[in-house]
Amino acid sequence: MIRDDYLMRLVRQLADALARISGLRRAGLLDQAGEELDAAFASLGGIDPLLARDGDAAFLLSLVQDPSRREAMARLLEERDALRAARSAGR
Repeated sequence: MIRDDYLMRLVRQLADALARISGLRRAGLLDQAGEELDAAFASLGGIDPLLARDGDAAFLLSLVQDPSRREAMARLLEERDALRAARSAGR
């Protein structure tokens, strides 16, 4: 029961964060999307945003022991890559 509550809260937080990040990215507000992504890495993955910004995905995932949080981190890393691509396309 407690584990189910934990997972539902994590899923809800991840969905909310991804919606904000991808919405900002699609709107071209890349700096704000980056700030939201940093906050999500810190709160959902417990990862320092500076490390998450430039770190290798496999290494970052190895830092997270909880499988549920690891899945959240993987999704955030996908969004990180999409944000990088958007920034590159804008140059």
